[in-house]
Amino acid sequence: MNEIKNILNSCMSILKIVRIDYNSSIGQRTRSLVSEINRLIPLLEKEEPYITNILKVSLMNLSPNGYNINAYVFGDIRTAINILNNKYNNEQSNNSLKDIKTSNQNSRKRIFISHSSKDKYIVEKFVDHILMLGIGLSAEDVFCTSIEDMAIKNGEDIRNHIHTNIQNVEFSILLISKHYKNSEICINEMGAVWAYNNNVRLYLLPDVDFNEIGWLCDTKKADNLFDSIVLDALKMEFQHSIH
Repeated sequence: MNEIKNILNSCMSILKIVRIDYNSSIGQRTRSLVSEINRLIPLLEKEEPYITNILKVSLMNLSPNGYNINAYVFGDIRTAINILNNKYNNEQSNNSLKDIKTSNQNSRKRIFISHSSKDKYIVEKFVDHILMLGIGLSAEDVFCTSIEDMAIKNGEDIRNHIHTNIQNVEFSILLISKHYKNSEICINEMGAVWAYNNNVRLYLLPDVDFNEIGWLCDTKKADNLFDSIVLDALKMEFQHSIH
């Protein structure tokens, strides 16, 4: 376990200083990251087969021509490492989650929405028209950082507050857009959401499609938010599970 944590710490340190775009070439930092991931994979194959497979496939496709980096694939690697880091290095998530949930039953939010603040307009419409008017949730049921009544209050520790809400929710909703994919904060948040695994639901905003979101393109794991059939299914699931 300590070896896994140490390797993840090393990967996170590298990721903090690496910035990838469509023209990035493979450098020493990327090689160091690949080397650390190759050390990590054998340690995780039994416990984390799904994430391990993502990392294996991503390493194979990281640089198709041997020189330039595939930015989307690098994003997959970044997301997978963040998921693992939140699971293995977050002290809160390694505590007894059942005890935390039980002690916070009365004050917890029921829906956690992970999104980019640059998509605030769409997110507000989704919360107002779908979650509140359509499904009947109240503002107290939803944690959404871009909406004032549902967000963090002045003086609160942002990271702890977000982790507390992720731990205790019944559903976590990720609203994926180009802004989301380009945000370090959002990718870190995605890692925390996947680590706690509280009924995670992924929805695509209009500016992205399945071919642009890497390993999330599995249609069993992501849906188009503006598909009426998808929204009807979401409404039925929430009404059945939450009310």
